[in-house]
Amino acid sequence: MHTTEPCEHIQGLPLRLIAALISLCLLCLGACGTETASNQNADNVWSSDASTQRSAPSLSASIQSFLEEPMGDAQRTALERALGHDGKVSRTDYMAAWSNYRKCMVDKGYNEPPLHMVNGLVVELMHFDFSGMSDQQQMKFHQDQSACLEQESLYVASAYSDSIVNPELYVDLDAAMVDCLRRHELVPVEYTVAQYRKESKQFTDMTFDGENLTQQQSYERRRKAYSFDFSDPQVRTCVAGVNASAIADELEPWKPL
Repeated sequence: MHTTEPCEHIQGLPLRLIAALISLCLLCLGACGTETASNQNADNVWSSDASTQRSAPSLSASIQSFLEEPMGDAQRTALERALGHDGKVSRTDYMAAWSNYRKCMVDKGYNEPPLHMVNGLVVELMHFDFSGMSDQQQMKFHQDQSACLEQESLYVASAYSDSIVNPELYVDLDAAMVDCLRRHELVPVEYTVAQYRKESKQFTDMTFDGENLTQQQSYERRRKAYSFDFSDPQVRTCVAGVNASAIADELEPWKPL
């Protein structure tokens, strides 16, 4: 889970899934072989500037690696159940995991965490309001939150999100984002990771000195750096699962204490 605070401090837990694309080419005789190779080269251009390494060969293999980690019984059971469905976590188990995480935080004495949903996907980014909390309280909070996530929801949430936005399990999140956009035909076929990175840099570097803009207004302007349509529901799903910082202005602040 990534976090954003009013002072723009970002703290994140590592995302542990993502993958590389393996292409098999069947050669024909004569000109057919040339055409096939040409098409294959064209298909690979989009990721030529990115690593297509995969974190696991399949969703099931990814879950098997998660099961080697310490976690609560409910989360473990949900992952084991997913193994019987090609590594796909059910929506019921996904929402139950987040419910268990929220209960864990409440049991530790914190206010109930909000869940920001985008097309059924929980945005793993949080906007904290630590006003009135000492440095020691903030440190304990982060420790408690990490413990609750790892115990109740981290691995189930990762597996569920990957099955929707990053089924190829690309380790390079830029490749995962572009793959998601391409799979759903949200960008032209010639759209590349290099172009996405260029647009992301423009999004990050854009400033509005001298303009009195709200956070929402500045984010709306910054999102125009991207060439795809942020109002498209499927675009929002890809963004929520891979690059939620681009919609950080939508998050509800959470005051833990």
